[in-house]
Amino acid sequence: MRLNQIWRYPVKGFAGETLSSTSLSTLGLIPGDRKFAITTGHSKSHALLNEGWLAKRHFIQQSTHPALACYRLDFDPETKRVTLFHHQQKILTAEQADYGQICDWLYHQLKPAFKDKPKLVHLEKGGYTDTAAPWISLCTTASLNAFAQATNTQADMRRFRLNLLIESDQAFEEFSWVGKILHIGDVELEIIEPVGRCSAINAHQDTGEIEADFLSQMPELFGHTDLGVFARVIQPGTINSGDKVVLGHSL
Repeated sequence: MRLNQIWRYPVKGFAGETLSSTSLSTLGLIPGDRKFAITTGHSKSHALLNEGWLAKRHFIQQSTHPALACYRLDFDPETKRVTLFHHQQKILTAEQADYGQICDWLYHQLKPAFKDKPKLVHLEKGGYTDTAAPWISLCTTASLNAFAQATNTQADMRRFRLNLLIESDQAFEEFSWVGKILHIGDVELEIIEPVGRCSAINAHQDTGEIEADFLSQMPELFGHTDLGVFARVIQPGTINSGDKVVLGHSL
């Protein structure tokens, strides 16, 4: 097996980006993954922001607003500037003191997504992933292809927003890796559990529109609604696209 793709999603719910290489720390996320999120504007959510990680219901997301698939927010860690793109077209760039400009623009364009004026928030440690635990996610090319073939869609990592894509020829074999160690280069990952999918997978990643209710089709097609697995880093190091992947023993 080989590592085919590395993905991170700087802002929760928005489009991601591929990496050719990245470092991983023990019990850490892909660096820069979901460091930012945009709130729904609900006052109860804003009152909790100082607590750190919050569940996804506090933020706008593709499961409830599929149009977000067409938006991307880029963050420059040196200048702290955030740039908003829509359908690959640059909309505006904001300095750290003016992130409100980004929120104001989105609020006026996507009003149904918000309860009130939203906030762009940032976590110094960890990220706004779907679990409070510092887990990364991965799947195999065979699983991705099996979903695409069964649903007559294109195999597309963006639909599932996973971090690592591993070349393999047996669909859903990663479910059998739970409790085992996966070696990628000098990094070791402990496979934790399958990733249960939500309605975000129904969105077309180029149009931001609902294609079909794929989530409700999955039990009939596959006998489950999972795709991919969660993992935690137990041996740090650097991974590169093309690295050899070896399944090891159970802990």
